[in-house]
Amino acid sequence: MTLRVSDEYTRRGIDTVFLENDHLRVEVLAGKGGDVTEIRDKRTDVNVLLECPHEWRAPADGIVGAPDPAFAFMDHYPGGWNGVLPAAGAPTEHHGATLALHGESSLVPFDAQPFDDAGRVGVRLTADLTRYPLHLERELSLSADESALRWAETVTNTGAVGVDYSWLQHVALGEPLVSPGATLEIDCERVLTDPDHDPDTRRLPRGEAFDYPICETDDGPIDLREFPPREERVHDLAAFADLAEGRYTVTNPDLDLGATLEFDADLYEYVWYWGAFGGFETAPYFGRNYNVGLEPCTSIPTQAGLDGQLENETANHLEAGETVSTTLTLETHAAE
Repeated sequence: MTLRVSDEYTRRGIDTVFLENDHLRVEVLAGKGGDVTEIRDKRTDVNVLLECPHEWRAPADGIVGAPDPAFAFMDHYPGGWNGVLPAAGAPTEHHGATLALHGESSLVPFDAQPFDDAGRVGVRLTADLTRYPLHLERELSLSADESALRWAETVTNTGAVGVDYSWLQHVALGEPLVSPGATLEIDCERVLTDPDHDPDTRRLPRGEAFDYPICETDDGPIDLREFPPREERVHDLAAFADLAEGRYTVTNPDLDLGATLEFDADLYEYVWYWGAFGGFETAPYFGRNYNVGLEPCTSIPTQAGLDGQLENETANHLEAGETVSTTLTLETHAAE
């Protein structure tokens, strides 16, 4: 039986932790946001997460080119699963803090404490944000007999005043799991298309609401349970709303592989849909990535960032000293 944890590695100078059991191999960039960059299903030898094609770099290496809050996240984005606090989405300024795209938490180093308990291995990660009074405690773990990564996290407001926030689990699934032969299953009622997303390669009309899974467009119906071929060069952004449960599954029968994420739908009331199927033609991808982001979030995406989420009444609030906790699991399994 394989069950181990190791923190003897670095990647691009970033402290890295590996978790492994008989079913999964997991890579965690402890020194950069606690990002999970690999969840490799050993049965099929497939990493179900997006591996970014651009030359991302460690935050400690500094910015690339001119300072730009829209690119603080992108310049250092390796793909995978990232925790996003205190603001999800576009750059904004709030409570006197200038916040870049997707906030701060994915860029800061976490202190890492690996552990090996009876039948379970993992790493406990802690960090304090600089621009917001948030203390983060995250535990990532594998059990001996499960093909599932458990992500448990607690966020505490250490300030003396309450703060507004939005919280996103930036889960991006990539090739080969995501392909035109794969399908998405999520039990929700509505699709809310982003009102500001306007690349030439978008299929979905802006600022509309549709009954899931079909979005009616001028070019015909689009079934969001399916993924388009790369040659169609699509880049869509929407949110799934009115969730019946906190769960979705992407299945690829050609690989005999599925990935299921389970989360707390009382906290994460929306799942952002970032469909970048060869159609993200600007920096930093230039059409090189084929992936779907299926990202549980407390709020709706908006180009006004946290201010826009306050306006549409989907931002959350954390009082001084208050704590919020959540647990998510990502499981790999045979296609059903």
